[in-house]
Amino acid sequence: MSKVESERAPILSARQVGIAAAFGGAALAVVLAGITIPIPGTPVVTDPREVFTTIGASLTGPIGGIVIGILAGIAEPGIPLASLLAHIVGGIYSGFMYKNFSWRFRENKVISLVTWALQVIGYYVLVVVPLFVAGIMLFYPDPANGTFFGFLGVLEVSVIPEMIFTTTVTTIIMAALPERYRRPLW
Repeated sequence: MSKVESERAPILSARQVGIAAAFGGAALAVVLAGITIPIPGTPVVTDPREVFTTIGASLTGPIGGIVIGILAGIAEPGIPLASLLAHIVGGIYSGFMYKNFSWRFRENKVISLVTWALQVIGYYVLVVVPLFVAGIMLFYPDPANGTFFGFLGVLEVSVIPEMIFTTTVTTIIMAALPERYRRPLW
């Protein structure tokens, strides 16, 4: 074995597993506790689990993001497969984006926080909501949902308050954390 191979970090460390389990467990607890907030004017309810999923998956990487995504989506009332699809891929996205986008700007706190906010917005707009809609259409087809793009448009607009809440709260948390706690673990 060469020196380079022996110095490689493991794919998933015990620390990553513990942190992923804690963040995923917190997201699962939110769902199991039924902590929801109705979004006025829509049939959509929101919950604060995305605070845990975005930060946890970002810190623990794509594999930790899979663990967190499973825990965040498994207990979704009535539509767990759609939630699992969205949260697992969202966890993978967060892990890759944080290390390869947001974390790279850590030397400039303002730019780092702006890139973090863009990462969270992308999590919603590009990954979680479209995959949630795809999962509902695939696993729970209902003509009342209309077309994919029609349903996607309704949910993208409906999720804006949750996206603003999650982006704001997680940005404040990331701003307050010392750098050693914001460092990607993979």
